[in-house]
Amino acid sequence: MNHKSPFSVLLFWVAILAFSVPPYAAHGAEKVKIGYPAFTGAYVPLWIAAEEGFGRKRGLDLEVVYGGRTSPGLLLDAGGVQYTVQTGFGTVQIYARGRKDHVIIASFANTTGFSVYSRPQITKAAELRGKVIGTAIPGDVTNSLVRYVLKNRLSLDPAHDVKIVPLGEPPNVLPALQKGVVDAAILGTPARLFAKKMGFHELLDLDALGIQIPYVGLSALKATLKKSPDATARLVATLTDAIHVFKTDREKSLFIMRKYLRGASEEILGETYAYFSSRTQKFPYPSIDAIKTALDMLADEYPQAGSVDPHEIADLSFVKQVESGTHP
Repeated sequence: MNHKSPFSVLLFWVAILAFSVPPYAAHGAEKVKIGYPAFTGAYVPLWIAAEEGFGRKRGLDLEVVYGGRTSPGLLLDAGGVQYTVQTGFGTVQIYARGRKDHVIIASFANTTGFSVYSRPQITKAAELRGKVIGTAIPGDVTNSLVRYVLKNRLSLDPAHDVKIVPLGEPPNVLPALQKGVVDAAILGTPARLFAKKMGFHELLDLDALGIQIPYVGLSALKATLKKSPDATARLVATLTDAIHVFKTDREKSLFIMRKYLRGASEEILGETYAYFSSRTQKFPYPSIDAIKTALDMLADEYPQAGSVDPHEIADLSFVKQVESGTHP
């Protein structure tokens, strides 16, 4: 009778395990730097992935970097990060300016969570004529949204009927409205929830108007996708895991939101969570229709936007891999 020694059995199982472990695990976690530009509820899946170490099971060591005043596109161009979680609108804008080297890989959501709030004395959108409206940094999504809504929904000329004032980083906008620096302002979530509690008047809810654009999601240089397709797929899978937690684990999500959205009350955090968790997609597919809307918004400022093929701007293949289960 042929009996194998314990040592030979051990070698057998070591060999089996060696072939069953993903190849990236043998070389240690791959460092991945991801930039992000703002503190709103839309970014929670990114923060969950980083705080909970979700990348490790797929061989990724995630480092999230707040970009501040530096635009996400510039962070990518400079090589400071390999990926950004940002408004997909910014990537569309790069195409409208004539460049085609950036790409949207995923979109957590295509609704914006923006509203235009005003001083209580202004009760109708038509009363914005002659008023000062605050937005964030020049050229960002808030500027384009305000101009688009004024022109297409209120029949106001954004160049002559109102004065649009960029106020810098998003956290600067609500204080400017509080201090009377501006008569109205476009605010994201949770800033618009703060404004409501303070007694400011909601003139326009962009969601209620049915405006959809590629909002917060994952973008990168096309060269990065070509160089690191496997790491990109693993990152999309990691963020999809984090989305699942965001949509199903309220307490864990709120715990992480408290760290990043400091100063927000439990009520505001709860409302922010309810808004974004319900609108975040289970599988974060970029929306071609939302990209088309973004190109329409940019056409006045960049006439060449009308000739851009929206399918060039997004690569859906990585989300498809994750949904189909063809990538770990």
